[in-house]
Amino acid sequence: MATWTEKYLAALQERDAREKANLNLYDHCTKLADKNAELQTQLRQAPTEEPEQATPTATPSLVGRGLRRVTSPVAGTTAVESNTTVSAQLRQDLTKAQQERGDLQVRLDSALKELETLKGRAKADSKRMNQLNAGVSQLTIKLKDREEELRGKAKLVENVQDENVTLNLQLNMAEEQSDKLRQENKELVDRWMARMGKEADKMNEQHKFS
Repeated sequence: MATWTEKYLAALQERDAREKANLNLYDHCTKLADKNAELQTQLRQAPTEEPEQATPTATPSLVGRGLRRVTSPVAGTTAVESNTTVSAQLRQDLTKAQQERGDLQVRLDSALKELETLKGRAKADSKRMNQLNAGVSQLTIKLKDREEELRGKAKLVENVQDENVTLNLQLNMAEEQSDKLRQENKELVDRWMARMGKEADKMNEQHKFS
């Protein structure tokens, strides 16, 4: 199972990856905005109304016969159609660019919202990590104090056990000495009683013959 530090580092890495991915989106939005501005400029420069038909110099027909010059409207019509086509294409490109810009704006807003959420989560995780670090420090100090206390108590118990062993040895020796003294005392009493008995018997014998 992953620890809270591993989860926190994974969240930071995921946030960094999202921010790097959003950089490409920002760059694309910038390029799209530049393209949109360029299309707007081209659209403003393109003619929106049909220009007056130019009157090109016509080749005189039947020169010298008193007839009027005739002009061909083909050149003017071609220019108008060309300008109209360019204008329509520019408008189509502009519409497409605006749609793409709208889509990218939605994606950008979503990415920014998610980024803010991740930043808030990272801030909360950072605060929680600081709290946990402080708690770990306090627990470490308490644990060291408790270990010192346990070592002191263990030493005290060891000393008491050593004293108990010594006292038991002394007690055993005292009991042995007491038993020995009782035995010696009994022997002395027995010898004294035997001697007293003999003396009494001797005195009785003497009284019989006196």
